[in-house]
Amino acid sequence: MTAHVQIITNSPIEFLNYLRTKFPVYHMSNVFYRDLMYGVTQYLAKRNVVVGFTAAEAITHEVIANFEKRNMFRRVNTQGWVVTYPEFTTPKTVQPAVQK
Repeated sequence: MTAHVQIITNSPIEFLNYLRTKFPVYHMSNVFYRDLMYGVTQYLAKRNVVVGFTAAEAITHEVIANFEKRNMFRRVNTQGWVVTYPEFTTPKTVQPAVQK
């Protein structure tokens, strides 16, 4: 595992929270490979780590594999995963009762 991958995998909640600012990431939502790759690139850039396209792809694959092992992601197809992280469940909103 490279140092760049460890930056993300050592702080998975921080990384997912960062992704959440860019994409709708919550428990049982879909995430897609290119969104994850963009998130990896931008997350590392915020930490003054610039990676090229090829490196970003390799890092993204390792991060995804790590998150799958931790049961944080479940693969649904070759380009998509479901976030299986209950701590990222969105709060339920309660509709006010309609008065007649």
